[in-house]
Parts: sequence; structure tokens; C-alpha cells
Amino acid sequence: SAPNDLTATGGNFMVDGNGTGFSSNLILNENSGKTEAQIDTIMRKFMGIKRYIKMTTLPYDQIHHIDMHIKLLDEETLLVGQYPAGVADGPQIETNLQYILNNFQTCYGRPYKVIRIPMPPNANGQYPDNGANYFTYTNSVFVNKTVIVPIYGLSQDTTALRIYREALPGYRIAPIN
Repeated sequence: SAPNDLTATGGNFMVDGNGTGFSSNLILNENSGKTEAQIDTIMRKFMGIKRYIKMTTLPYDQIHHIDMHIKLLDEETLLVGQYPAGVADGPQIETNLQYILNNFQTCYGRPYKVIRIPMPPNANGQYPDNGANYFTYTNSVFVNKTVIVPIYGLSQDTTALRIYREALPGYRIAPIN
């Protein structure tokens, strides 16, 4: 209830477990009756966030959830979706990544490690800027030592699963079509 009411969709919030939270600016748009400072205060009080990094929403990702293009694999490693140069949300993803790298360090005071993963086209080779569905491998879920990764029956699935396996030794990577 007021003044601590907040609309915050789950796919648009990730944390490093050490006081840093990430969202897209959807958090500001969903709570237009609050200032950014008020939102930050609510997140500090209820989520333990000391630092709340927010990024520009993507033009073609209609839900504007951060997990559609970026995923924390651990406190210091960002898995970031990558389109071919200039395609679909690629330019905004690159801008968002540079914003993080230029302005923030990990909770241990080091630069973030970045691992890139393809943002796949549909089976016809089309991307969201040509009306295709939005496919992403970053929208995964950790369940203990298992990572559930979406796949689409595309050739890029193999590459994405290899990237997860190399980045997360000791984890079971479970693809879900």
C-alpha cells in the first residue's frame, strides 16, 4: 500500500546478491506516479538494493524486461545478447552494455566480465525489426545447479547451449523448446 506500492514485473529485475539491482526503464514507466528516487527508496527498503542500475528499453522487445537481453551469471559476469551489427535491438543493447561498463563496477570493484550470446532470428532468418517473434537465450532460469535455457529448434541453439556450458562449469544446462 502507499507510499510503498510498486509495480515491478519479475523478468525486469535481476540482482547480484550483493546490493546491486538491474532493470530496464520499464520500472519508471510502470510507476509513473513516483519519482526515480522514490522507486529507489522502495527497492532499498524491501529488496536490499544499494545500487539500482536502469537501462533504456529496447525498441523491438515489446515487454521491456531486462532478461530478454542480459543475464547475470554471477556477481561479476554479464551474459549479453548480440544481434548482427545494426540489426533489431542490437544498437540499443550495445548502448546499454557500454552504459554499464563505463559507469559501474562489480560489487568487488572490478570491471564486469561480458560473455556474448547470439540473439537468433526465426527459422526464416528474420529478426524482430522485420516482424519476427522475439527469440532470446538470456531469458534463462537458475534452479539450484540447473539452468533452464529456452531453445527454438534453430541452428543457433547449439551455440547458445555451448556458451552456457562453458560459462557455467558444474551446472546442468537444461534446454527447453
